[in-house]
Amino acid sequence: RVRKSSNPEGLGYNRVLLNESLNVPYTDANEYVKLSMWGVPSEYTNISEKAADMVIATLKRSHGSEVDFRRQGSIMTNTHIWNENDVDIVQITSKSTSLDRTGLEKALGSEKYRYDGVELMNLQKHKDNFSQYSGDQTSDLRSLRIKSEIVLVDNYSEVIIDKPKAICVKMQNPKRNIDVVTAVDYKAVQYMASNKEYKRGIQVYDKDLDDKLPAEFPFWSIKLINDRHIESGRRFKKIIRFLKNVKFDCGQIEDRKLTVSSFDINAICYSISVSKYQYLHYLELVAVLALKLHELVDNKYVRDSLKSIDEQEHIFLNKGNEKVEDLVIIRDFVDELLESIAFQNRLVG
Repeated sequence: RVRKSSNPEGLGYNRVLLNESLNVPYTDANEYVKLSMWGVPSEYTNISEKAADMVIATLKRSHGSEVDFRRQGSIMTNTHIWNENDVDIVQITSKSTSLDRTGLEKALGSEKYRYDGVELMNLQKHKDNFSQYSGDQTSDLRSLRIKSEIVLVDNYSEVIIDKPKAICVKMQNPKRNIDVVTAVDYKAVQYMASNKEYKRGIQVYDKDLDDKLPAEFPFWSIKLINDRHIESGRRFKKIIRFLKNVKFDCGQIEDRKLTVSSFDINAICYSISVSKYQYLHYLELVAVLALKLHELVDNKYVRDSLKSIDEQEHIFLNKGNEKVEDLVIIRDFVDELLESIAFQNRLVG
């Protein structure tokens, strides 16, 4: 199954992937790890990006300059797997911006000592340039969402519009799923102090709540993941892809989708110290992940302390027992795989 899912369209393997197996005995367990960690061919990703471009072009013809488009999610970090290959597009209204006014006042007042001269100057400029929006931000977001639903339904044969946070376009040629999220720009103190674009946040519009959700920082997360990958000797994204494939395969065995999300997996992998794996062979990475999974399952304090990469939310705290139970399923799968690697390699030896 993993051989099929790692190359669903029969594209050519990158030679680097073939070189990964040099001097490694062939066993089913070793092959599973290699294919799970490497991810889909770049050609497959390129087709996904072109599909997203088509949807963006369709919306641009309707929205004009009212909307800015950005991509988020695993495609942008090359940690996606074929089984969960949605491409995430954020359409951001250009009519207004959300701003952390309370945080800005603190940064220029009681917390001024936290910032250097350049940062304080940047913060002051944002305060001086702030003007209250005279329109209704929620109404703008609602209208943008409705308008996008109409445009996409008119242009594509299968569009799901009842999800609260995203419109899902199920494209047929190429065959890809594109999720369109509606949001407003969010200026956090970190962004205003640095003016670094990747520190911009967004507040996503929720159709069911008819309101914008708390701020999140997907572009900062993308930067942190890409930086961590380099820091780890290009091993970090491998462990993310591996756990995503394991999670999917566990779901196939359980005949349901596990509640541990890709978002959660990113946080789990990011919490592992780079020093523990930056020089390891890819087969040895499985043992590192097994230790982390055991720690999370066995230690409630560690589990409840785990936060998302952007540190905006807890992964397990107050999220119910089902997610922990699903984490146990993933841990047990990795333990079995670890035993298989050792056993099969002994047989080969």
